Amino acid sequence: MSGTTILLYIRRSLYTRVIYGVFVCDIAFVFIARHTTSPTHFLETSNTISKTSYSIINTRRVKNFVFPTGYDRRLFVVDSRLDTVCTVQGSVTVHVRNVEVLRDRSTSVVSHVNRGVVEHSFTLSMDNPWRARGRARGPRPPPRQPQQFRGPQTLPPRFGNMPPLVAPQQQFRGPQPFPPQIKNIPPQVVSQQEIRPSEVEAVGQIANRINNLATGHASMPIGRGAVRGRQPIENGYFRLERPVSSKSDNGKQGKGGQSIELISNYFPITTYTDWSLYQYRVDFKPEQDRINIKRGLLSAHKEFLGAYIFDGTMMFSRKKLESDTIELTSKRNTDDQIIIITLKLTSVIEKGDYASIQVFNILLRKCLANLELTQVGRNYYDAVAKIDIPNHRLQLWPGYETTIGMFDCGLLLRAEISTKVMREDTVLDFLIECSNNRNRDPNWMMAFKMGVIGSIVLTRYNNQTYRIDDVDEESCTNSTFLKKDGSSISYIDYYKNKYGINISNQKQPMLISKKKKSFRIEGEETELVYLVPELCTMTGLTNRMSENKTLMQDLAQYTRVDPTGRIVKYNNFIKRVHTTPKSADTLAQWNLTLSNKLITVNARVLSEENLCGADDYKYPSGKNANWTSNLRNTAMYRRAIIPFWVLVTPREHSYDVGKFISTLLQVANGLGFTLPRPRIVELPDSNMRTYSVELDKIVNTLNPPFILCVTASTRNDLYNMIKRKLCVSRAVPSQVVLLRNVQKNDKSVCTKIAIQINCKVGGAPWKVSIPESGMMIVGFDVFHDKQNKNKSYGAFIATMEDSHTYYFSCVEKHESGQEISTYFSTKALIKYREKNHKLPNTIVIYRDGVGDGQLTYVHKTEVEMVKKTCREFYGEKKVGLAFIIVKKRISTRFFCKTTVGRNENYQNPPAGTVIDNSVTDPTM
Repeated sequence: MSGTTILLYIRRSLYTRVIYGVFVCDIAFVFIARHTTSPTHFLETSNTISKTSYSIINTRRVKNFVFPTGYDRRLFVVDSRLDTVCTVQGSVTVHVRNVEVLRDRSTSVVSHVNRGVVEHSFTLSMDNPWRARGRARGPRPPPRQPQQFRGPQTLPPRFGNMPPLVAPQQQFRGPQPFPPQIKNIPPQVVSQQEIRPSEVEAVGQIANRINNLATGHASMPIGRGAVRGRQPIENGYFRLERPVSSKSDNGKQGKGGQSIELISNYFPITTYTDWSLYQYRVDFKPEQDRINIKRGLLSAHKEFLGAYIFDGTMMFSRKKLESDTIELTSKRNTDDQIIIITLKLTSVIEKGDYASIQVFNILLRKCLANLELTQVGRNYYDAVAKIDIPNHRLQLWPGYETTIGMFDCGLLLRAEISTKVMREDTVLDFLIECSNNRNRDPNWMMAFKMGVIGSIVLTRYNNQTYRIDDVDEESCTNSTFLKKDGSSISYIDYYKNKYGINISNQKQPMLISKKKKSFRIEGEETELVYLVPELCTMTGLTNRMSENKTLMQDLAQYTRVDPTGRIVKYNNFIKRVHTTPKSADTLAQWNLTLSNKLITVNARVLSEENLCGADDYKYPSGKNANWTSNLRNTAMYRRAIIPFWVLVTPREHSYDVGKFISTLLQVANGLGFTLPRPRIVELPDSNMRTYSVELDKIVNTLNPPFILCVTASTRNDLYNMIKRKLCVSRAVPSQVVLLRNVQKNDKSVCTKIAIQINCKVGGAPWKVSIPESGMMIVGFDVFHDKQNKNKSYGAFIATMEDSHTYYFSCVEKHESGQEISTYFSTKALIKYREKNHKLPNTIVIYRDGVGDGQLTYVHKTEVEMVKKTCREFYGEKKVGLAFIIVKKRISTRFFCKTTVGRNENYQNPPAGTVIDNSVTDPTM
């Protein structure tokens, strides 16, 4: 079946972002969602086909498709890579020959699942229940009315034992299970091509993947940015087995080190609901788009429903209603239309179920809303307490990042302070700025798009945030759209009538944002929100702002909070929750009691490690792990020999550079590093082109072992050019130093630069004594391309000997979901064996770039793949393997208390502090 035309029935579920594809010709496949740029186009037949030829549109080469008679509404997806002739059930013949197709950047994606079966990556995007759409070239259509439900749609006649499937009605918004009939479809296909045994075997493998979907073990992309979204609550989903290592008498808590008491940013939840919670799916007919309207319609029955929580789709109630399915009616205030509300019981959440944590977090968001905080993204901010910075046209909104979770000591509320940078300039201001540069940049509109697409904007008229997904140059504020009542109105008139806002610029292009929904109706098209640039305020900092030293110093006065200040803010937050009447009443209704004191944690501080310099001379790592002063008068462990090197600097800064060189040579001598005076190349100016031309001359004529560049500018493009030329093009070790650091002429700065020069030309500044011999320490991280999310770049480094100062490194580009860590492990083991004539006895892998939702996948898939690689190399011999996941992006904070007189102060814990209880994950 490789490269053939495929007959698909598509179902989409945003809970797991999995697209299901069913071969009507008695073969079932399931494709796991990926982000990819694989180009694919879709062609849909009409309701009745009678020997009609259809052509793929918007392609450079047009080829025809001939379909049989008697089938209704089917979707054909064409693999464009191979020339193929295939017969499906002896009735459909499709010829595909080098068809070139389009790319749709905005779609969900389906990746290949098995080699030899479906080798191409298909891109799917649902428009209505039985049509997929791609982005067509040419003018965009105007904003469309929400799609009207057309009634149940029946799929083509059954094949084999597969019963006909009926499209569910559109108002259904609950979890969509995979059709159970899929498991009974026999792996058979009638084709002119011979079926290889691997293809039939692959069908069984993919059928297992279908079964795994129900248990939540489907493959997922690896790295940060895992798919988010509200998942349907399953009571047993979070019931993970406690690790065997934590079941001993001592549990997972160690004993080494000196005991210390810390305070963490967690508030214990002392009491919580001790009764069952009933989960109901809530449907509205006709469907309502705005969650505020839904809440208003449902709140009309609050006396009947009692205390409940509603998140827009699911309602959680303390009491069980009279029937499992209940219909209620409400009148919409805007037009007095009668709305039918259907409540259907979906599950019962008992005390102790981890699914109740999701309910607690919904309840917490309700409490934060009662504090009159504004939700921006996932956090809540206080717009009333904003801080104005008029010099830079910025505002700082103080806020909180909160969550409730189950930890080793019980249920805890974590609260972390957060600050949102709000700018006073609008998207229209940025558009005008780009337009004013049209003489210097003919592609100014592309620069504008690159600056706004992917950014978050705030609309002041309703305090809502939107992610910009596209810019529609074909529409403007004079363009019209259809309201729900069918009438047409322009954007200018709409904002004037509804918000009293007069839009001044009538030619500005409209911004497009895809509206996110917690649950997606099957076949429902993505709703696009059109925004006016003039009314959208930019958020966050641009690269230019981040490079503005004065601006960053001004922001740091408010954003950098010392430990004592953080404790004060935590206590003010919990006090505000308790003293706000609406918030306190909400907690009381659900018998939820929050402690007003931060949790205390018993931790331990490990003893300082010694570092080894030249001739194994040992010196302490120093308090707070800062050994720069100890290193300054100690020879480095391994000093490289560098015969000569080149320093590039603008001529006007030669005097400052001369003093810097003298200090650099002095500190290098103290480190035992013989660094000769450099050959200085003076540049007439600081232009990027001047640097580029001169670096080419230096490499071509001198071919130095090392180049140091002094730059007066902090521009990223200059730094990127230097590194691209000396790392990618010419492979010369280099160091870029800012002029302001040169002018400081500070010994500590020069010490760090001398250490970097030594390392980059093959030396090692120090080593740590590790008693275990034959150990290979591995580090692995993943970078994800923001512009092209399906592409990632993995970086891998592994030590090659017992001093752990020689390394093997590798960087590879790969598609999402590829087992690149296994590939790297294979290369590292081969390299280690070549260098040491044996394999390592122990392997320690530090894995970065893993999100919370991917821990189970890494544990069950990636670790197993590494074990499999080890078995291939070691055979029956046992090898020690430790797989350590490093997480830097966490919101947990720790503080140690110091008392001076009657004053209590707080500071950061000392280096080497270990926390292995209370606020740790019970499933780890």
